[in-house]
Amino acid sequence: MTRFQALQKIGLRVLATIFTIVFWVGYADAQQVFVSSRNTNSVKHYDLATGNFLGDFITAGSGGLSFPQEVVWHPDGFLLVTGRGNTAVKKYDSNTGAYLGDFTSGYALDNPTKTTIWNDSLLYVSQWGATKNKVARFDLKTGAFVDEFTSAGIPNGCGHAWDTAGYLLVAQFGNGTNGKVWKFNSIGAFVGDFIPSTLLQGPVNVWFDAENHLFVADWTLGEVMQFDGATGEFQSKLVTGLANVEGYDFDNQGNLYLCDWATNKIFRYRFETDSLEPFIQSGGLIAPNSILIREPASSPTKGIAVGLLRLSVSPNPADSFLQVSYFLEKTATVQVDILNLSGQNVAMLFSGKQIAGKHQISWDGFIANGLKAKPGTYFVRCTVDGGAVARKLVWQQP
Repeated sequence: MTRFQALQKIGLRVLATIFTIVFWVGYADAQQVFVSSRNTNSVKHYDLATGNFLGDFITAGSGGLSFPQEVVWHPDGFLLVTGRGNTAVKKYDSNTGAYLGDFTSGYALDNPTKTTIWNDSLLYVSQWGATKNKVARFDLKTGAFVDEFTSAGIPNGCGHAWDTAGYLLVAQFGNGTNGKVWKFNSIGAFVGDFIPSTLLQGPVNVWFDAENHLFVADWTLGEVMQFDGATGEFQSKLVTGLANVEGYDFDNQGNLYLCDWATNKIFRYRFETDSLEPFIQSGGLIAPNSILIREPASSPTKGIAVGLLRLSVSPNPADSFLQVSYFLEKTATVQVDILNLSGQNVAMLFSGKQIAGKHQISWDGFIANGLKAKPGTYFVRCTVDGGAVARKLVWQQP
């Protein structure tokens, strides 16, 4: 092979890579929205680009669905839905919304509410039952019952999340005026109240960001509040002015979407402008309490870094320092690499498990041999749970 042919081959590879990246990015905005409509016993479907109603994705009462609480994307590509009037988590086709049967088995849930998929490959489910109200665990692959994880029952238990030390935090709605956030250790033993009812009234959802801030959606107050994720100390109010806030999710630009249960609307909050606006208010939505934003099931990005949002590199071009930023929808195994034009890995910036939220990693230009990268074109590749997305970058002479 001549030098010209080699360079031509590399050039074609680069063009193909750039085309692939553009192809991925082009589909990144093609997201769809599923919203549980509690009082119509259905799950409604919307276009995220416009907020337009696309129809009832899961029709009223399909498979016996009763008072739906949360819509969850299963890693194998179908939808899971909990319902206060059901004793099992329901399973639906992610393309058609057709009922596929009960997903969980071996344990009769009592008013299941919020769920979480954790890195132990188990599905965690809160319960609202009067006597049966511990967080139950099920095998994520088969749906078979594993155990009641929490040592204590959580009256009117709702959303939960894990901190960086492996403690489980659970929002307890209580009677709507005495709610709090409970803390359990890695084996489910009750540790104590993490955020007391003196600061909360009716918490229903909790989540962490990459800086270990804990956010709590309080249904009664209509607010999203920020706390120190390590100490539980109150820090600020992120969102105010809603009637009864409950479900939440993020789009691939990092905007936050919140269900307002009482006004039958979905609001969008933009972090960069600190602005809140109604976004979805059509389709006969009644008492929305869960929102799921996903790539279409037919999208070419399915299986390619699912759960990775907003991968960006700045400054670009760079000459001495750059920052890689991205947002994870859920806890995942992540690796961030720098590749040269031949696709060779010249530097690994990070490898390990990261929690959901925003992450930032810097690169000073040093590569694996301890030398500075030569000026030229490179790629930042972010691999999430086996799927990868890349961004082109130009490294300049300082």
